[in-house]
Amino acid sequence: MRNKPFKPITLFKTITALCLFSAISCSNEELAIIDDTSSEEIGQLVISNRILNSNEITVSANGDDGNRPINTLDGNLNTRWSSLGKTGKYITYDLGKSMTIDDVSIAFFKGDQRKTFFQIAIGETTSSFVTVLNKKTEGSSGTTKALVKYELPDTEGRYVRIRGFGNSSNDWNSITEVQINVREANNNGGTQNAVTVPSRIQAEDFTNQQGTRTENTADTGGGLNVGYIDAGDYLEYEIDVPSTNDYAFEFRVASLNKTIRFDVLSNGNRLAGISKETTNGWQNWITTKKTIRLNQGKQTLRLLATDGGWNINWLEIKEASVVIDPGPGNNGTPAGVLGGLQNWKLNGYSGTFKLGASNNGLSYVDKTPNLANFSNPDWFYTDGTWTYFKAYTGNPTSSGSGNPRSELRELTANGNNNIYWDGATNTEHRMIWRVRVDHLPQSGKVCFGQIHDKTDKFDDVIRVQCEGDPFQKTGNVKFRINGYVTEVLEGGGKTVGSLTLGQELHLELTYKNKIVKLYELDNNGNRVKTIYTSKSVAARENYFKAGCYLQSVKGKKAKNSDDFGLIAIRELKVFH
Repeated sequence: MRNKPFKPITLFKTITALCLFSAISCSNEELAIIDDTSSEEIGQLVISNRILNSNEITVSANGDDGNRPINTLDGNLNTRWSSLGKTGKYITYDLGKSMTIDDVSIAFFKGDQRKTFFQIAIGETTSSFVTVLNKKTEGSSGTTKALVKYELPDTEGRYVRIRGFGNSSNDWNSITEVQINVREANNNGGTQNAVTVPSRIQAEDFTNQQGTRTENTADTGGGLNVGYIDAGDYLEYEIDVPSTNDYAFEFRVASLNKTIRFDVLSNGNRLAGISKETTNGWQNWITTKKTIRLNQGKQTLRLLATDGGWNINWLEIKEASVVIDPGPGNNGTPAGVLGGLQNWKLNGYSGTFKLGASNNGLSYVDKTPNLANFSNPDWFYTDGTWTYFKAYTGNPTSSGSGNPRSELRELTANGNNNIYWDGATNTEHRMIWRVRVDHLPQSGKVCFGQIHDKTDKFDDVIRVQCEGDPFQKTGNVKFRINGYVTEVLEGGGKTVGSLTLGQELHLELTYKNKIVKLYELDNNGNRVKTIYTSKSVAARENYFKAGCYLQSVKGKKAKNSDDFGLIAIRELKVFH
């Protein structure tokens, strides 16, 4: 890998420093922002982010003890906002207009002595908040009084709300300072000059970047390419998509001796993972292709390096007449087949499988470690095209369910936290998956997709599942919708058709404006049939799940070695 030249201070850090000087004295050393990200090297002059000044923000709260909300914007760690209560206490920042919010930095009172439990939510109005960071359980670090930067999925909104849930010592919510970092237009175009799709975009025409440099290219056409890329570096481009559809992406890339690996994100949501073998030269260029679904409208497209040591000359987004997907582009692991699964965790097992032993010899694991490289022939494996999820009757499971599962649970885009999104807003939350049901357990029932809510009231908002005969592995079975939307709102589970075991299903599960829908998609990802539409259901802390979740086997032991559910998935994408 080529060494990057040393640069003592970056443009972004300079802007941050200037904003801080405008608010406080330099003697208050603890107000420096703790930021673990690496320094940026700017190949072109880019000014894309800035911290809002206090006079641009109006702040309010639903309670205080005399320590007022405005204290969180005065640049002084010795003042604070405080309010007592573990639930329902919050402070709200009105930015005056909708902006793209990149991150929020928070300093907590006695932050070096205790953890503070909180959430950050963003909304266009005060009735449409969506939680974008959930620290309700994990809390702050408890090790510093300084401002700590919390990276967020880039989200458009006018209002930022911090919800308080007390701290590790008592029920007080106390914040000393808050800084809100937003993205704005810059001299490379920014959000005001989005490129209309379809189009070819030169790599050096980014609107924002971290860690890269431009250089002369020997590729056809000459000009510049972007290089000096390390893991965690990124390039961002503002695009305007005319309609929600699958698009054929082409990336012109090269590397000396490393596999080219990066993720494609839109507004912070991971869309796909790219993996291409080395081209054996910094200027030995190839074009790699991937079909990716984009939502309609203006958005920030980010190419996030998951490994370094490669160059990019251009990317092109075309209308996809057919699905162009050269395969998983993976490292031979189940997660690799599904694009890396950075924004998912696996609810699975540990131990040595022994059928008939207590819990079949296994322990339940809520989050399988090192998922990107994990494989186990008894519950999570691949044939290079499909990823298989397998669960035996009698396997252990979570405390909230007696039914075993080998199942993925959605996380935030960076994979650091559980995600919770609101199904009662006009934002359409979507999961698309290509799935196959291969084998049924003794109950003949298995679920292969869900929307789950955090609260006990809604629990499984919807379960997409099937019902057939015990141990069935061929033939037709009932296609069923279960969960709150049918069992509570319609008085029982609902059969919506039939499916053939071993048949590939291309499905889309959505939740918007309190309505859940399940669609059948064609090979190009177009909606060709509405399989199910729910009645109104206002679950507000949701997440997607996909995999193998056995049904109606609670407390039972496996009857034989054929007593398992087996689900195969070869594509899994979420959009918010």
